[in-house]
Amino acid sequence: MTAAPVLAGLLVAIPALAQPVPDPQPEEKPPKAPAPITPPRPVGPPVEAEYPVGETNGARVVLEIDVDAHGQVSAARVVSPPQPRFDESAVAAARRLRFEPARRGDEPVPVRLQFAFNFVPPTAAPAPSGYQVDVSGTVRERGSRRRLSGIEVSIPELGASAVTDPQGRFELRGVPPGQPELVIAAPGYQRLAVQVAVEAGKRSDTSLLLEPLFANPFEATVEGERTREELSRTTITSQEIQRIPGAQGDALKVIEDLPGVARTSPIGGGLLVIRGSNPGDSLVYLDGEPIPLLYHFGAISSTVNPDLLEGIEFIPGNFSATYGDLIGGLVEVRSRSLREEPHGYANLNLLEASAMVETEVPGVPGLSVALAGRRSYIDYILRAAASGSDLTFTVAPRYYDAQLRLDWRPPGSSHSLQFIALTSDDKLGLVIARPIDQDPNVSGNVDTETGFQQLRLKHSWRRGPLSVDSIAMYERLVLRFAIAQQNLDVLSHDLFLRSTASFEASEALYLFAGIDLSNRRGTVSASFQQSLAVREGEFNNQGPRVDEPITTLPPTLVNRFSPGLWAEARIRPFPGLTLTPGLRFDAYVYGVAEQGRTTTATLSPRLTARWEASSAWAFKAGAGLYSEGARNGDAVRPFGNPNVLPQRALQLTAGAEVRPMPGLFFSAEAFYKKLSDIIVRSSDTEVVGGQTLPVILDNAGIGRVYGVELLFRKELTTRLFGWIAYTFSRSQRIDRPGDQWRLFDFDQTHNLTAIASYKLPRGWQIGARFRFITGNPETPVLGSRYQAPLDVYLPIYGATNSERVPPFSQLDVRVDKVWTFDAWTLDAYLDVLNAYNRRPVEGTLYSYDFGQSEYLRGLPIIPTLGLKGSF
Repeated sequence: MTAAPVLAGLLVAIPALAQPVPDPQPEEKPPKAPAPITPPRPVGPPVEAEYPVGETNGARVVLEIDVDAHGQVSAARVVSPPQPRFDESAVAAARRLRFEPARRGDEPVPVRLQFAFNFVPPTAAPAPSGYQVDVSGTVRERGSRRRLSGIEVSIPELGASAVTDPQGRFELRGVPPGQPELVIAAPGYQRLAVQVAVEAGKRSDTSLLLEPLFANPFEATVEGERTREELSRTTITSQEIQRIPGAQGDALKVIEDLPGVARTSPIGGGLLVIRGSNPGDSLVYLDGEPIPLLYHFGAISSTVNPDLLEGIEFIPGNFSATYGDLIGGLVEVRSRSLREEPHGYANLNLLEASAMVETEVPGVPGLSVALAGRRSYIDYILRAAASGSDLTFTVAPRYYDAQLRLDWRPPGSSHSLQFIALTSDDKLGLVIARPIDQDPNVSGNVDTETGFQQLRLKHSWRRGPLSVDSIAMYERLVLRFAIAQQNLDVLSHDLFLRSTASFEASEALYLFAGIDLSNRRGTVSASFQQSLAVREGEFNNQGPRVDEPITTLPPTLVNRFSPGLWAEARIRPFPGLTLTPGLRFDAYVYGVAEQGRTTTATLSPRLTARWEASSAWAFKAGAGLYSEGARNGDAVRPFGNPNVLPQRALQLTAGAEVRPMPGLFFSAEAFYKKLSDIIVRSSDTEVVGGQTLPVILDNAGIGRVYGVELLFRKELTTRLFGWIAYTFSRSQRIDRPGDQWRLFDFDQTHNLTAIASYKLPRGWQIGARFRFITGNPETPVLGSRYQAPLDVYLPIYGATNSERVPPFSQLDVRVDKVWTFDAWTLDAYLDVLNAYNRRPVEGTLYSYDFGQSEYLRGLPIIPTLGLKGSF
């Protein structure tokens, strides 16, 4: 018995056929810069697999094989239903396969892929290729209508078969008139057998729908790992994100479940705290440019529709020179390419409604468009709940967001364009009818609005070893906050530009360089007390002091210009070792009306090394300097000091990764971060132009952060995925010279997250998330003193962050039931947050005279029931 390799689209059926099976792909993805991924391909003589003696039936055996960096098959496992004797023959043949190895750029890399052996009875003979096409058609997935490539369509009684091309099309030749039975037995799908009518001299065209064994099956893409530009990178795909318990399918809410990320609670507004750095020291990027507001009110939902995203990449530290103006970590959110065929969904749950639609534009090859939107209806619920109380909503809490996206990839062109328009807006207005019980001094109104609009235009060009990616963005940002007599009003018009060029000089050398510009120009007005501008180390304090005078800022134009230049090289002195040296220059220019202009600059060298010792083991290390210019008015009077310098950080990381077997991944990293020139509050004064002014802020602070991160991950497979993330860390600060080390506001010694999700038959899926986290530090109140002239009590604080609130633990559960129809799917889901109703402690509240206290409790059990229909 002999066999020959057959590529997708070849219309020859032979005994013991060996054939690579590409994953179903909704569309052809553009190559990923800077180093494209080349899948492995079979080489050498055709593989011979023995047809089992005594068998008379055909069979299809699908294997999952591991191909190492030398093109050798290191492991083979059967993933199709058991077929005794055929399975053993296929595994034995797979061991003899040889490949040209997969490559990341020019570097061989190990990969895992599917491979199929098709066994046809020895008496069957293929039809001559010169015959006309008698039967053709398209194979799609039932429910999603995705075109499926690499699927074998056969007529067993004739021994004829064909494999679908990238568009899901197949053709069969030499089929005699009659009603032959078409059979498809593809992994991950139910067996399909249908009869077609064939007339002499006519072509019969049919459309076949495959039923997934599990609703919305995960896709295992046959390609190497994404190019690793960063030392520490965790990638979560959209397929994993959509059904993680507690996240309500929201991609950006998954960030808090990753190692190194502190929990800030919904009450904290979803602040991003990575490896012990301040909120604001870490940023979220969407396709290379920042998102100013990550979440809507209370971190209920993110401001970007998750169905437009491909996945997220979390980089907690020692990131490349590509990024600047931050000393914490970062999250890179990648949007996906749009589909050419119509697709969309509508989602309705207890908190919000959302919808999306996308399609190609008729008459314009390569042009696709998508529109998405979301609107909450919490305002209707809270209005009813607050009826008859002392709270009157002038604008009840509500949020909305919308996205418009255009993709144009002209066929055959080396250019592509992408346009994205984003908008997001949150509003809240309420009136406190009378003083509240805890503090008779508090009454009046609260009004807030936060929102932004962005217009993004991205251009990509690739030709040979050279590629250039550029993105320009305009942003309008609105921040309004008013409580009683204090207010802050910001209206900013910002411009951003990022351009990156990459060049493959040789197999061992890649070169990268780029420019990164941002110009923020805003009008700011305010009336506030200095203590209202709470800084790190003051978060646990009671709030603004009533004995402070009000500071007023009339409408003032504030400008922040921060250009950056960077260069980086990826050097491979020998296989397995990658060195990435980089250098970044950043300038920070602040201009304020009547205050003049100040300029500072930093130079930041960085180096990372990664050694892939084998297909299972990898070791990594990195060191680098990072800088961050003053933010949030810190360089503007009366909020701060125009003479503050950029904050600096030295980051060191070392770790190892191991893949003990396919689908399992373990990573361990130790990190250390030294912080200097931290901007802190100052009580000093200085003489400016003959006038004595308060310094307000200076760079007297220092800090240190160290810890260990562990991640054990069961990667995406047909049924099960999940991970366990554990972080041990210590983050400390010294605010003024001579002070003692104190804990950072969000120091969390232990942070454990465990997530698992499992697919069941008949469209069911269950999942759970458990978290245990050390309670945040807190500054205790030792007593109070009475101010008779003001008739108020002022607190007497103990040592900053010298106590902790009780630890946080929470269990979240999600259950999905998916009904699959021919052209659409319906998902009914129940996502239960805080399943055992243990309300977390977020802080301590005190009575108006500080004589009594009680814990501020977080959210109780919150079940979210929803329906999502997709087509």
